[in-house]
Amino acid sequence: MRKAKRVLAVAVALTMGLTMAGCKGGTADVSTEPVSTEEAAGEVSGENMIQNGDFSDGLTNWMIYTNGGVAEQLVTADGEMEIKVSDPGTLDYAIQPYYDGFSLDSGCEYQYSFDVHSTVERTLQWRLQLNGGDYHAYVSDIITINEETQHVTCTFKMEEASDPAPRLCINMGMVEGCPDDLGAHSVYFDNFELYLTDDSGRTDSGSTVETADINVNQIGYLPKEEKKAVVRSADGSEVSGSFDVVDQTGKTVYTGELQDAKENKASGEQTAIADFTEVTEAGTYKIVTENYGESFSFEIGDDIYDAVSDSTLRMFYLQRCGTEVQDDTFGHAACHTGGAIAYGSTSSAFTEVLGGWHDAGDYGRYVVAGAKAAADLMLAYEAYGDQFGDDTGIPESGNGTPDILDEVKYELDWMLQMQDTESGGVYHKITGENFPDAVMPEEETAQMYLAPISTTATADFAATMAMASRVFKDDAATQVYLDAAKKAWAYLEATPGDGVGFKNPDSIVTGEYDDTNDTDERYWALAELYKTTGDETYLNALKEYSADKIGTGLGWQNVGLYGMYAYLTSGSSDDYYDSVKAQFDQAVDAAYANAQADAYGVALGSSDYTWGSNMNVANNGMLFLMANRLEANPDYVKAANAQVDYLMGTNTNSYCFITGFGTLSPVSPHHRPSQSVGQTMSGMLIGGPDANLEDPYAKATLADKAPAACYVDNVQSYSCNEVTIYWNSPLVYLLAGVEAE
Repeated sequence: MRKAKRVLAVAVALTMGLTMAGCKGGTADVSTEPVSTEEAAGEVSGENMIQNGDFSDGLTNWMIYTNGGVAEQLVTADGEMEIKVSDPGTLDYAIQPYYDGFSLDSGCEYQYSFDVHSTVERTLQWRLQLNGGDYHAYVSDIITINEETQHVTCTFKMEEASDPAPRLCINMGMVEGCPDDLGAHSVYFDNFELYLTDDSGRTDSGSTVETADINVNQIGYLPKEEKKAVVRSADGSEVSGSFDVVDQTGKTVYTGELQDAKENKASGEQTAIADFTEVTEAGTYKIVTENYGESFSFEIGDDIYDAVSDSTLRMFYLQRCGTEVQDDTFGHAACHTGGAIAYGSTSSAFTEVLGGWHDAGDYGRYVVAGAKAAADLMLAYEAYGDQFGDDTGIPESGNGTPDILDEVKYELDWMLQMQDTESGGVYHKITGENFPDAVMPEEETAQMYLAPISTTATADFAATMAMASRVFKDDAATQVYLDAAKKAWAYLEATPGDGVGFKNPDSIVTGEYDDTNDTDERYWALAELYKTTGDETYLNALKEYSADKIGTGLGWQNVGLYGMYAYLTSGSSDDYYDSVKAQFDQAVDAAYANAQADAYGVALGSSDYTWGSNMNVANNGMLFLMANRLEANPDYVKAANAQVDYLMGTNTNSYCFITGFGTLSPVSPHHRPSQSVGQTMSGMLIGGPDANLEDPYAKATLADKAPAACYVDNVQSYSCNEVTIYWNSPLVYLLAGVEAE
């Protein structure tokens, strides 16, 4: 129920179409008038879609975003939301209170309203908008407010596709029409209401994705590998019966019985396995059943992974910073060339920090993320160098050096610039203060900042540079890399971990890559330094770490397995070797047990479907191959192939999670270049299912899904559909490994 306010009962009405400047996206009537002392007559029946719109439950469901502005979000004794502005910033969205948790259906009509007043006269912009991509408004208006409470009402029709997770927000920065000398003040809001008034025009948004009940590797299978499809029942009944493998001519080339019927916990469905390993002849096929339909088509052949392998590696070139990128679709001029300021420095001097890879869907460059990515590529080359050519279409192609090494060197040369020349410590990252809009990289012109030195960045840097000195042993830079690694280690010796780790400074809101424990990073650095140099000083320091305290990860936050693998391949053999090998094997065994237990063969438990779960799948595939190199085991190679199958379509979502490949692959990644040009960059491994539902779109659409099914292909779902260099990097290793083995 709207709370009455005692104000002047003088009405001022404004009506305009959404095609005018103030309101965009369809047709609407907007009214702004002082609130009377009486309840509004003829209130729309139905349920208010804005929960706690009267702030009777404090600020529950309400949040505030700032981007250069300073404000406090409060609830007054009168039950109004107060936005107490200290500094309005410079952007229109510098201060933005917002609400998530409603939907807008295509073809439906709505009435939106709220009350507002301010201690000063100013403008603000209210918006119901897309919560991702270009964040365009479905309906919006710029209004002038003052001390008199106004009741703002808008009736509109949703003309665009249905949106299950839009955002209600108020831009309260320096909105068009605000006085230049706008200082500290407060703005008060109350009685937010959104009602569906007419659903007779509701239309199908076309957002339903057709999936298969027989899931296969949509790119295909190597003739020598184990080949399995997963069949599920749409009605939850036990899966049984036979299946056929049918070629392009319609000829059945193999018939088999479905096996291992069971309920698959992580995906919440009844499944069975169609094993067609005996089919080895090159060709295009599909799986056909009487009761469960047919699969997407797939190929069998020796070269089926050539194109996807090249594309996943070329993604790194397309993510290059500080240079002209040559590509018909994603090419751009040199970006981020203006120099950086060390955060907190009193000097106005700029530091030139050029190159490297843009980390993910944004344009930040982060040492801990880049170190993992570079390490994965170097490990791939060390293990499977013959798989990498000199012809993937980068500027260095044809220079006689495998393109994977040219690409890694581009990142390494940037990382060298991130090391402080005096102390040897390494700056954590270089970004703007805020994430950029959905623009191409050269259009992000904000000032770049070097975030403070961190011990995790320094240790990852030391490990990667020591590895680089070994991998590039015939390159003139080999000594440069080794000297940088040693200098970084000297910094670490003088700088103990503080148990807090890197935290974003005030005003910087880009990716934090926080890590409170740098033990595993230090361990990795020592292991790589020892493996490269053979200096027992590093070995003795390494042995001070108990193997069971290092952690067993191949991610950016836990790098323990990198250190263990470096040590286990260094030629040592003693009791300490045995203890490290035991911990390494324990990690392999745990991943393998998960793969054996899951119908889809994926090495994840039900609780492992978190942000970037596909990285963990690729990491585990990489881990199986590393284990096989330490001690040959064909079961590990089969498990590695199963991780490839999962990523390429043998999963409950029926998606090939690598953009541009397979019958059904993501087309709406959270990736600014793809958003900017309106076309999806190929060769990117997207994040995948995240059962924690860590963005509003996921919360709105996936709340009733099983963990493995918590995936949606939408640009708004950054927790499911972003991409990063360090998700692609283990995939590069994995693809090279399964082809070589």
